[in-house]
Amino acid sequence: MNSQQIIGERVKFYRMSRGLTQKELEEALGLSDRYISSVEQGRRTPSTDLQMKICQFFGINMADLVPLDKPAELTPKDIMIGEIVHSCRALEVSQIGMVKTMVCSLSG
Repeated sequence: MNSQQIIGERVKFYRMSRGLTQKELEEALGLSDRYISSVEQGRRTPSTDLQMKICQFFGINMADLVPLDKPAELTPKDIMIGEIVHSCRALEVSQIGMVKTMVCSLSG
């Protein structure tokens, strides 16, 4: 996996962990339609200025977004956790409580 793909995976992870759609992130960052989709699919690399804007938006460091010497890839587990968080944002508080109870019972 190259650094362009890793950046894309990380953008997707942070976006989903905040419960945002691609369109919502594009609007928040002032980007054109489908830009985030291209980044997340590893077809585009954001400019350094945009990378800094993304980091500021998510409250992360550049090292959390851009792979350095030997990139640490997001694991399938990390991606699934982001997807679960994204799905939970649409639930009611009582439903989130049930999900929490279930997860806690599994982790023992």
